[in-house]
Amino acid sequence: MRPQIENIFELLKDGKWHTIQEISEKTNLHEFRVEIMTQFLADYSFIRFKKSEKRAKLTTIFADFLKKV
Repeated sequence: MRPQIENIFELLKDGKWHTIQEISEKTNLHEFRVEIMTQFLADYSFIRFKKSEKRAKLTTIFADFLKKV
């Protein structure tokens, strides 16, 4: 079983904006949990998170890092 955060990274690796609802549905995580996790990831600059629109995407730097790993 993969860690929940990896499931979020996998979804976001396409570089597009994804809503919290979409992330929740595709990762089978509760929306509240997704919002907490995305806020944490945004605090450490792994993702960009637009709280008012409830959507997220990987930062360019972190997306490049994931491609290399």
